[in-house]
Amino acid sequence: MLSTRLLYIIAVVVAGTVGSLLVMQLWGARSLVWTTPATASLQTKLGWNTLSGRPPVLVGHRGEKAFMPEHSRASYWQAALEGADYIEPDLALTRDGHLVVNHNEWLGENTNVADIPSLSHLRTNKTWLDNGRSISVTNEWFIKDMTLAQIKQLRIRQDSEFAWRPQHFNDMFSVLTFEEYLQLVRNLTIDVGRPFGVIPELKSPKFYNDGRSYPRYFEDRAILTLSHYEWANVSVEVNRSAHADLKLQPLRALPGGVTLGPAAWQSFDLDTAEYLSAHTSNVPVVALVETLPWAFTPGGLDKLAKFAAIVSPWKDFFVAGAENVLRSINVTWDSEEIESLGGFIPPYKFAAEAHSRNLSISPYTFYDSHQPMAYLCQKDASLGAFCPTDKQAEFFYFFSLGVDYMFVENIVEARLLQEKYANRVGD
Repeated sequence: MLSTRLLYIIAVVVAGTVGSLLVMQLWGARSLVWTTPATASLQTKLGWNTLSGRPPVLVGHRGEKAFMPEHSRASYWQAALEGADYIEPDLALTRDGHLVVNHNEWLGENTNVADIPSLSHLRTNKTWLDNGRSISVTNEWFIKDMTLAQIKQLRIRQDSEFAWRPQHFNDMFSVLTFEEYLQLVRNLTIDVGRPFGVIPELKSPKFYNDGRSYPRYFEDRAILTLSHYEWANVSVEVNRSAHADLKLQPLRALPGGVTLGPAAWQSFDLDTAEYLSAHTSNVPVVALVETLPWAFTPGGLDKLAKFAAIVSPWKDFFVAGAENVLRSINVTWDSEEIESLGGFIPPYKFAAEAHSRNLSISPYTFYDSHQPMAYLCQKDASLGAFCPTDKQAEFFYFFSLGVDYMFVENIVEARLLQEKYANRVGD
């Protein structure tokens, strides 16, 4: 007799496949770089307010973390089956120089590391600067202190804070390397029959570069790996001699007619973002700007447009506005500097201002319906002329603004809301 866990796995895969087929029937297998005739017709008829005129691109946030442990092999498979356009990994760097996929710089919240006695001596405290802000984390296991062999002992779990997420898959999947992630997406492109975008975020580059042989070790390691897997062209040479130890697997050739999806880089560190843009000219850069007051001014957007293709703020900047959001996270600013850059752009005008500079917009994160939406106005109604009351109101507001990308969880739900909005616009 099949076990309960195995039956659940089968049910999820079947449900994901059905959802994927539904999505593909409604929208066609669409990514940033290709469109089916049916989707093209729909786009022309509806006239989306995005920079491209197409429906917003949906990015599977850490895969499909609404149902699977984030950044696990299963999470990426689920995201693909549900019809994500891009599948997101976060990148970290081990002590022995391996790129691995994990959101935090530490491992205690989403793995079983605390249950492994042989790793207990690695538990420690760290403080570092991240984009000018001091970060302190105590009593944790940090990726930069561990070897790949040690990290491969771990198994991924759902964050215990989110008790409504399925816990059936805890301790089943190991932490992936960046190379394993890229191999997986290439295989998904073949197995599912459509391309998927890759959109790696380099987490805390200065933290990981500290103690390395030169200050761009992390970035160059990522560039060389993405280039090997045929998503990036190295347009300005990197320090290859420092990475002679980087042993990547031989490529498995793609079948005839199979095309890889697009790629994009992400980083909160704009020095890193600009470096990545300069060294891989075919890979656009997403500038993550939550803690940078100047980025929400006309002059700030002019600066970003010199190297970034996409600007990605926390979604509440489009509801509560820059001043309210920045105050809520204790970020201060020089009023004279902001005024000299044209002042803060009103939340409802930010997307249009970005589009006027040929910048796409990618707000984050649109959670599963079980999770609070986390807008300031839900605690104080004065913080936003509009305050979404449910998932549909939230998505319809952002669709109307013309956002180009959306980092989402529960991808099928997001896609169906996209279709519902399209039908509403077409009425």
